[in-house]
Amino acid sequence: MSNDEDLWQHIPSYAWVALARRGMEKISLDQCFLKGCDNEDPKLLEPFKKEEFEDEKKQVKKIHIKCNKCNGVFQLKLETIKRVAKPTKTGKDADEEALSMGMVYALDENGKDLGHIGYF
Repeated sequence: MSNDEDLWQHIPSYAWVALARRGMEKISLDQCFLKGCDNEDPKLLEPFKKEEFEDEKKQVKKIHIKCNKCNGVFQLKLETIKRVAKPTKTGKDADEEALSMGMVYALDENGKDLGHIGYF
C-alpha cells in the first residue's frame, strides 16, 4: 500500500452541507476545492502530507493534496470537536457516549481559509 492510499483513509468520502431549512446534501471530498478548478477525478488528486494535533477539546488533521489537473495544492482541514453534548451516562462510559462533531474546511497551499465545506 502506498503512502497516498494511507492518507486517503484519513479523509471521509463525503461531507454533509446544510441547506438551511431544506435539510442536508452530501458532497464528495474526492475533488479539487481550488477556485477555477473543476476536477472531480480522485485519480488526479495526490494527498502527500498529513499534519495532526489534538487538545482536550478537539482533534485537527490537515491533509495536503496536489491536484494534477490545475497543478495547485490545497489542504483539507478535518476538525473534530470532541464533546458537543454532555453524555447521558456517568463514570468511565461517559467518554465513549459523548457526542462529537466533525467539520471540513478547504485551505489553500499557505493555510488561508477558502471556506467551510460541511460536516462529517
